[in-house]
Amino acid sequence: MDQDPPFRVERSRRGDAVVVAPAGEIDLATIDAVRAELTAARAEARRIVLDLREVEFLDSSGLRLIVEAERDAEQEGRTFVLVRPRAQVQRLLDVAGLSARLTFVDDPAEAVDAPGGPA
Repeated sequence: MDQDPPFRVERSRRGDAVVVAPAGEIDLATIDAVRAELTAARAEARRIVLDLREVEFLDSSGLRLIVEAERDAEQEGRTFVLVRPRAQVQRLLDVAGLSARLTFVDDPAEAVDAPGGPA
């Protein structure tokens, strides 16, 4: 019997940014943990980086969370950046039409080190 890969989410301060890095599957079972870390990150920094490199699967609740996080950051004058995910998750973002409205970097350092944020 296949078991789902273990899920974890970590939050770390890097310079003027907070990086939230989930690993595993983002779905109804794990979405609250990711949301809690993003909420905490908003209280800590003006620049939020969601590192999706270790996300293996993203369902519609994950898509919604990303849209809400980007919208909330914009309304609050914060910078919200995604670290480019694996191909299958990137494809989902592309198909959902989100890639054009989101800011992506290949490594968290790109979002953290840039004085004004990524271009």
